[in-house]
Amino acid sequence: MNWQPFQWRSLKTRVTLFTLVIFVVGIWALALYAGRMLREDMQRMLGDQQFSTVSFVAAEINQELETRLQILNKVAGIISPAILGNPPTLQALLEERLILRGPFNGGTFVTGLDGTAIADVPRTAGRIGINYLDRASMVSALKEGKATIGRPGIGKQQQVPVFVMAVPIRDAQGTVIGALVGVTYLSQANFIDKHIANPYGKTGGYLLEEPQGRLVITATDR
Repeated sequence: MNWQPFQWRSLKTRVTLFTLVIFVVGIWALALYAGRMLREDMQRMLGDQQFSTVSFVAAEINQELETRLQILNKVAGIISPAILGNPPTLQALLEERLILRGPFNGGTFVTGLDGTAIADVPRTAGRIGINYLDRASMVSALKEGKATIGRPGIGKQQQVPVFVMAVPIRDAQGTVIGALVGVTYLSQANFIDKHIANPYGKTGGYLLEEPQGRLVITATDR
């Protein structure tokens, strides 16, 4: 049998090889483009999913905060000037309000217009007699009459990370006469933990950050 030598220099061979190269390059370019588009789509979809999850968690925490402010405002509304001026009666009122016990793991306290605590639950917290007017949340409640969620910081008496929620106490004419404060210890189990304690996927987690000072309040991985 006679085999004719392969004609590498023939026009037909060159056209065939050129066509093959164009085909391979086209397939490679298409695969590269498809891979890039798929990666971008996956990143965008993952980002949307993360944003949706974080938005849901944020809404839940915000609702918890709003509920606690409503509770404080409700109790503050029944503290009259006469009750505020009678510390034993005020102390008894705080101790009798079971609605205050669950929402605030650090308890609650009442201050006069000068920012000094005059009633405290639990009493073992030792806040009575301490002045808190140097805290921005107290200034907002006492001087501006605004319900306020304070920045996280270190508690004066317990020396642990805390944040407070303060609402003004008013007389019948609407004048601010004191403040009711709810305390949350961040170092202990609190209402925020139940929303961010579970990790996101196998390796992810959440950070709750205070926007002004970019301070991390708490996180999935403490």
